[in-house]
Amino acid sequence: MSVDSIEKRPSSFVRTIFVKIITVFFIFMSYLYVSESFGSISSPYIETVSFSIVFSVSLLILTFFSVLSGPLPAFFAGFLGELVYQIAYYDIIFIDWCFIVAIYGSLAGIYKYKPLKYQDIKKIFYSIGILFITSLIAIILVVTATMLFHYSSLPFTILLSNFGLKFFFQTLVSVIISVPILLIIFDKIFASKEQHLYYMLLTHHPISASDHTFYFQFGQTKIYFCSRCSGMVIGIIIAVFFTHLFQLIVNPKFSSELALMVIIIFPIPGLIDWGTQKLLLRTSTTESRLFTGFIIGIALHFISFTREYYFLTLLMITVYFGIFFLFFFFGQKKLLKELNKELNPVSPEDFEIE
Repeated sequence: MSVDSIEKRPSSFVRTIFVKIITVFFIFMSYLYVSESFGSISSPYIETVSFSIVFSVSLLILTFFSVLSGPLPAFFAGFLGELVYQIAYYDIIFIDWCFIVAIYGSLAGIYKYKPLKYQDIKKIFYSIGILFITSLIAIILVVTATMLFHYSSLPFTILLSNFGLKFFFQTLVSVIISVPILLIIFDKIFASKEQHLYYMLLTHHPISASDHTFYFQFGQTKIYFCSRCSGMVIGIIIAVFFTHLFQLIVNPKFSSELALMVIIIFPIPGLIDWGTQKLLLRTSTTESRLFTGFIIGIALHFISFTREYYFLTLLMITVYFGIFFLFFFFGQKKLLKELNKELNPVSPEDFEIE
């Protein structure tokens, strides 16, 4: 079985939804982490009304990922990223700016990236033109929202220069030239030719067992990973992000008892899913592997919150590894027995009486 044959499998609706959710979350997470260091898109407008131009990293990141992902993921990620940043750092919520960021990202994503698009010089200029038009539309949104909800007493000329033109020059410095250059580089690295990067180190399965893998696509490059391990890594990343976010907004101390319960309960579905498959009792699916790996990843993160229950945590880890190796041992024995039956079938002559 070749890697090319993997592509003949019908696409899964669940996989499509999963990739969309992961895309939204990745943009949302990137926007929030960048905004923590450099300020969000709204920061120069909420914190000051004067005209000043600085390079906006958050605007660059959102625009670049919006073009890669398309309008719908960009809308939700932009809205959530700006909203959560405001909850964490502002005294009140400026919901108009949440929609401005979301609409801007959505408009920037309309001319969505496609592999090899940027080998055509005309498409590069189209991208610059779309970003330019998006910036002009954003000016209208920024000025209108500022006039209606924030500084209605200011003259229109001040609103236009200190808010509208400020946003336009912000995009000119941070986005309109920079994003097409980044897209050209991305296209050159990941889309110059079709690639299937299938390595045992990442997949843990030969190509004949490719149904146990999950791929992420960048341009024309598909990188394959073990489904359950992919779920675990995603689970760890999401758990780390949301615990950080929860502590940032609410600033609580996580309960050690709750962490211990998560560590005890969450790995059980994964052990059952993997163990019953290893014992040849059933065949797990990509969806079940991703989900069980995901919750195991959450459990792994919560180990750091068990504090005074470290001994019980180590005991549970030991027990689960013991169950894992038992499943592995008996599963291998059963597999060898089945293979032996296939290689040495019993023929009718074996029962003849001489």
